[in-house]
Amino acid sequence: MTIDPPLNHAPASTPPARKPGLHLKRPCLVVADLQRSFKLYQDILGFKLDYVSAASETSYLYTVFKIPKHGKLTFATLSTEHELRALALTEVKEVKMPRPQPPYAIGLVIQVAELATTMLAIEALGLEIMLPSSFTAPPNLVFTEQGFLDFDGHLIILYEVKVSRDEQAER
Repeated sequence: MTIDPPLNHAPASTPPARKPGLHLKRPCLVVADLQRSFKLYQDILGFKLDYVSAASETSYLYTVFKIPKHGKLTFATLSTEHELRALALTEVKEVKMPRPQPPYAIGLVIQVAELATTMLAIEALGLEIMLPSSFTAPPNLVFTEQGFLDFDGHLIILYEVKVSRDEQAER
């Protein structure tokens, strides 16, 4: 596995531009092994590594995730071509993290270009996958979605959108 060099979006001294209104930023998944997670999130799903950093002993991550202080944390952010630092992964070492159990309280939803190809690569990793589901939306869109559990048991739902080429759409 190769890790792309971190993206250089702006100098560290440049504050990010403020976006007006409500803005959802960076879900953060707790993982046991960053390198293993990069195989999924970078190599298969296409996220680009922005940066990796060891968390300080006073990191807010310990507080909000209720991680015991003896845990060793490493924080990584990943970007897409559309969103800077769209996803965070926090590796926890020396603390066994519980695996999420069904019913799942949250799922991360990600659009991909080719769902079937992506799911074949995910299946090759030995991850648990769920059956796909498709539905249509006016005027002629076909949505297909399929869930799986990542290496740490997080529910991930991938979807693709295609334009239907049926007879009704051509009229």
